[in-house]
Amino acid sequence: MNNRIMIKLSASEDCITLRTFTKEYHSPQGFILTQKEMMELEEKGHLTVSDIRSFAELALRKSIEQEEILEIVFTWLSDAGGGKVSGMTETVRLPYEKFKELVEESRENGTQKRMLSIEERGRVKVTFQSRRNLRAVAETKALRKKLGKFMGNHFLRWKGSRQITVYDDFEPYSFFFQEQTPYGAGMCGGVILHGRENLEKAYYGIHT
Repeated sequence: MNNRIMIKLSASEDCITLRTFTKEYHSPQGFILTQKEMMELEEKGHLTVSDIRSFAELALRKSIEQEEILEIVFTWLSDAGGGKVSGMTETVRLPYEKFKELVEESRENGTQKRMLSIEERGRVKVTFQSRRNLRAVAETKALRKKLGKFMGNHFLRWKGSRQITVYDDFEPYSFFFQEQTPYGAGMCGGVILHGRENLEKAYYGIHT
């Protein structure tokens, strides 16, 4: 139960607003998903969207029991003042049918609904201590999607890790990371953007 995330949702005819809550962290704002985006998610099975500074990667997956699961990898960003940006990445997995039921109930009666994420074992916490480069990525749509997908496909699935802390790298749009394990400091290295002369085709890679 300790690693489950509380989701609060409010829905209108055109959009859904989500916020996340744990003992350690509250999302800095509500994240808005439009009805059009949800329809696109059901058609494609995956989608990356942004709202204000934050962004999220959504995917529909099947559990072992073949239950449809909505997985959302949020990257929450907020203004830390003095030209700095701080942020947090967290993954939420929800039973999709139950999620849709609560959305419809919220639309019908105008009330806020709550649901807990599916309990996860061994999920890695990713925190950002980046300043310059994270802001640059947040302001570039193509790179927001690439960074969010990269984080979801790599760090959030590392076994044996407790936390990944991400800092600025000297290369533009790139980062340095430090892993923490139950036994102390783990792997460190770079999350480097390759091919930045063409941001649409550029890609992230890990250097250790």
